[in-house]
Amino acid sequence: MNNNLHLALIFALALLVWFFSGLLRTTEPSGTLSSEVASTLTKVQVVNSVEQVFRPIISLRAKTKANRDVQVLAQVSGKISATLAEEGSYVTAGQGICQIDAEDRHLRLAQAEASLENANIAYRGALRLKSAGYQSELAISQAKATQATARTNLERARLDVQHLQIKAPFDGIVESRPVEIGDLIMPGQLCARVVELSPLKVEALVAETEIGRLTLGDSALVNIAGQDYQGAVISYLAYQADRATKGYRVEATMPNPNQAVRAGISARLNILAQAIPAHLIPASSVLLNDEGETAVRILSQESLVESVRVTAVGEAPTGIWVTGLDAEVILVVVGQNYIIEGELVNPSYQVSPLN
Repeated sequence: MNNNLHLALIFALALLVWFFSGLLRTTEPSGTLSSEVASTLTKVQVVNSVEQVFRPIISLRAKTKANRDVQVLAQVSGKISATLAEEGSYVTAGQGICQIDAEDRHLRLAQAEASLENANIAYRGALRLKSAGYQSELAISQAKATQATARTNLERARLDVQHLQIKAPFDGIVESRPVEIGDLIMPGQLCARVVELSPLKVEALVAETEIGRLTLGDSALVNIAGQDYQGAVISYLAYQADRATKGYRVEATMPNPNQAVRAGISARLNILAQAIPAHLIPASSVLLNDEGETAVRILSQESLVESVRVTAVGEAPTGIWVTGLDAEVILVVVGQNYIIEGELVNPSYQVSPLN
């Protein structure tokens, strides 16, 4: 009995010591408790990302083409008596390319001139007789009609003579000239094909998602075989999509002094589009969400993870430009693959964010 009482007293004394030790223990600072909690959370690295003004470059596969490409046709028939410009030669507006044999056209012109002179005399005589009361209105009308017919025949004869020489409609290069001396040419038949290469056009197709970002007059850079050509300007934007590709035709006009760049060459058309607000972020921070869309992880002020869908609009040596974010966000740049939306994390800031 004494042993049991002794054990009970020892047990009671131990309980009292434990109880009073809890009351007398110093309370730990809240900061120490927060650090212990933080040590159990997933650690991530973040940066403060601020929205900037960005002018995206829309890069398109393109092809050069002549500013004007015209088939120069004969307007009168006859035999080619001379070729005045060779294939590949440069011609100026109004310069002759093909000469058609005049045959009797100069004689017809002289005859038409004489016929008009005769018709004028007859008409003036009819008017004098009318004033004297010796000519009827019908006779005067017939004389006037004869005069008009003679004037028309004279103009036609003059045009026939003028059209004997087939001339270049503008400054350009004779791309082809299928006729030679002695060939018989008919009205509407090809004498030559003349192309204008200065300025030069660059044609491409732009997707329906990007056509709205372009305007007439936008600056562009043309890259041909690794060489850049400055000074291109958007000169045409189609309103109807191509049925096969669903793309919209876009044309840029670029200076081409001395016709140094030929038509039909593959090129790259880099268009400087209108400025938009965007974020420059590391490419490694972008991932795919459950819907297969590009997204990034950001943090709320309470360090809770949020997933936001973004759209890439350009590239830079230090990252990529994206839209879809607020003006200022806390972006997760390391550890984003190991956290989920709504998770509380332990963030640490990188020393130098992207610029």
